Amino acid sequence: MAIVLYVGGSKDGDKGVVPLGFSKSQADTAQGPEIYTERFMELQGIGRVRVMALETMLDDAVRQRTAQHYR
Repeated sequence: MAIVLYVGGSKDGDKGVVPLGFSKSQADTAQGPEIYTERFMELQGIGRVRVMALETMLDDAVRQRTAQHYR
């Protein structure tokens, strides 16, 4: 198990537990399913982090959103 930060969608800013080896998860919302994919990002001043981000988000947007949660 690993603790990861969710970025984007209804889970933005939530921390959750994801079993090691899982690279996707899904949240069912009133607006429909949200698919999150695992990403490893290098954040300036923080280092390498593991996040679960909406599948449709571009890396730059994920990096900016993730950095906001670490401030």
